[in-house]
Amino acid sequence: MQDERPESHATQAWEALAQVYAASRQVSADQLIEWPAQLKMCGAFQGKRVLDVGCGTGDKARFFAEHGAAEVVGVDPSQGFSQNWKGHPDCSNLCFALGSFENLATLPAVASRNFDLIVCFQALMYAASLAEAVQMLRSLLAPGGELVISVPHPFRFAILRNEIEGWGHGRAYQQTAPYRYPSPWKEDVLLEHAMPRISDYINAIAATGLRIEAVD
Repeated sequence: MQDERPESHATQAWEALAQVYAASRQVSADQLIEWPAQLKMCGAFQGKRVLDVGCGTGDKARFFAEHGAAEVVGVDPSQGFSQNWKGHPDCSNLCFALGSFENLATLPAVASRNFDLIVCFQALMYAASLAEAVQMLRSLLAPGGELVISVPHPFRFAILRNEIEGWGHGRAYQQTAPYRYPSPWKEDVLLEHAMPRISDYINAIAATGLRIEAVD
């Protein structure tokens, strides 16, 4: 496991949240709703080289490794999740690295390689530049490779910011700059990330030349 991550407020916040978050995964919206949809979108990943960017606990990376992926690399900027990664020692086709969108292509586990399937679940809004992050992911795809992105619905954050700021839902939705708000797992820890609209995600993908094949 290499440590190649630039520090950020988000990285520091997740250091404090990692284990509380991990404990919450047993019964969560992720397990009930998000993960089944994400897995469906990944299709047949058996025999493929998989990159999981923003892998968190590493549980989903391990799932791919245990269910037929040729090899899996999980990347996350939070040192707090590294103790969860130690719980996956017996998967010879699975490795983890500390890193972020901003230095992804320079990580030894990723550099000069291509992947058949790249997944990025609930993490893309943490990128310093959405457009640059998607372009980076695109550059790491093998010919014919697939990119599967899962993000929270942006209107969720419009509702949250209206409750906090009283901006009104329409104005809140249009504010895309990074915003800090209390974590749902520990209210004394503030999360911070950009607030892309649906159009921002679509435009970032379109700018890379990728074709959107399905939405769930």
